[in-house]
Amino acid sequence: MANNILSYQGNPIGKSIKENNCDSVIDDIFKTAKTYPCSIFYPEDVVVGKHLQDKAEVKELCEVANNDLILDIGPKTLNKIKNIIENSKTVLWNGPAGYFENLSFANGSYEIAKKIIEKNKNNLIYSVAGGGDTIAVLNQIGLIDNFNFVSTAGGAFLEYLEGKELPGIKALN
Repeated sequence: MANNILSYQGNPIGKSIKENNCDSVIDDIFKTAKTYPCSIFYPEDVVVGKHLQDKAEVKELCEVANNDLILDIGPKTLNKIKNIIENSKTVLWNGPAGYFENLSFANGSYEIAKKIIEKNKNNLIYSVAGGGDTIAVLNQIGLIDNFNFVSTAGGAFLEYLEGKELPGIKALN
């Protein structure tokens, strides 16, 4: 999702994964955020590699080359997210920050998890994790039991929070 926003804003994303034809949706998101008291945060810096098994290299957004893959968030972005978590009472985390399957690109996800858990252990936050990849990150570092609520559903979980009717839940009612 971040790559789509970065590209929409004119930032180079190299050969990173990006969805096509989503500019109108992103435009609507930013317009809606202006209407309501809502902030949208996206990477200020990134961690790239030339391929999925590469070593990590931190880059400013303007430095991303055509043959780079954005595979994690950079340290400035991570600090911004940790600050947001520090000042939050509830966190809903859906989706890892990077390609956590390669430890070179797992730092963002691991550090986000650790910050949430730090606040959760002190009962200063209510923490929710959703989605299979998010759960995989938490299992990889052995910290899944440190969240208040965990849902294996990713997209369906978010749709439920939006108030959409889900066929499986409808059938149970």
